[in-house]
Amino acid sequence: MTNTHDFNHTVASYFARAHLAAGVRIGLDESELLQFAAISPKLLNQPASRLAPKQLARLMVKIMQQADDEFLGLTRQPARFGLFILLAERLILSNNLRDAMLETKRFYDLVSPALSFEIQEQGDEVSITIKLTDPELDPDNTLIEFLLLVWHRFPSWLIGQVIPMKKVQFMHAPPGHVEEYRLLYPSAREFHQPRYALVWPREVLDLPIHRNADQLRRYISQVPLQWFRKPRFADFQTERVMQILEQSSNPHLTTLEDVAEQLHMTSRTLRRKLTAEGSRFQQMKDDLRRDQAIYWLSQDNVSINEAGERVGYTETASFIRAFKSWTGMSPGQYKKGLHER
Repeated sequence: MTNTHDFNHTVASYFARAHLAAGVRIGLDESELLQFAAISPKLLNQPASRLAPKQLARLMVKIMQQADDEFLGLTRQPARFGLFILLAERLILSNNLRDAMLETKRFYDLVSPALSFEIQEQGDEVSITIKLTDPELDPDNTLIEFLLLVWHRFPSWLIGQVIPMKKVQFMHAPPGHVEEYRLLYPSAREFHQPRYALVWPREVLDLPIHRNADQLRRYISQVPLQWFRKPRFADFQTERVMQILEQSSNPHLTTLEDVAEQLHMTSRTLRRKLTAEGSRFQQMKDDLRRDQAIYWLSQDNVSINEAGERVGYTETASFIRAFKSWTGMSPGQYKKGLHER
């Protein structure tokens, strides 16, 4: 059965290159890491190439296991492999999210001098601030990006609903892969800030924790893949539009007017709301088409012509031109690189 997430979502190869470089810096074998993750070196070296989330997840797990470090070799003091599970087992015993976040702070204060984890409630907001003790060891912000992702996705799982972020704050400038932030952190994103922080509505801290040990075991078995899957933000128009496109039998033929009608608003209102969230309808359609094309090209029994047809191209030449504009290479080059192990 097709995993709809793999079908509709890919991740930039940038993240694999960044984590691979960190692993090599601490002495791990590059070929072994790539082989375990089923990533082609040729494909990885294409700046615009994209990977299935499970490939990135396998690469990161391999680095964590071999280095015995859940901080991926990017801090002075490693976090022994299994530390997160130990913390998670404590957090599911919390009464509510506030207790869980305070327990997370206590835990890191006790066991990890590599970072500080702070919770500040002010007005109707709560800020979760993460600070690395030695940020110079994370020059590409690889670890801090990952930690901000984890500490939004995992608390959301604890309470059984996606926490609606008000904004995410970054100390660094917008990076070259900033477009990926739209998927990683679907909220307002502020750069050149004095801290790295997640800002949530304060009221979410009162929501109860209702997870048990069996659920946690199943969740942990999918980590870190779970964290690269897109959460569902029902209150964000971008996510609601993307859900409609993903569920459509012909998303390439779906118009803004079609979607607006399903959302019971005018196309002008929908366009304005998407713009306010930093999204464009055509870009969303192109991203979905690109990710679905990559999925079909990764299937051994699907030809380039068939892949093009499945994402709405009646002419192979048009599909090749579009794919090259998305990834910087032709479908043939991509398919060859994908299967070079």
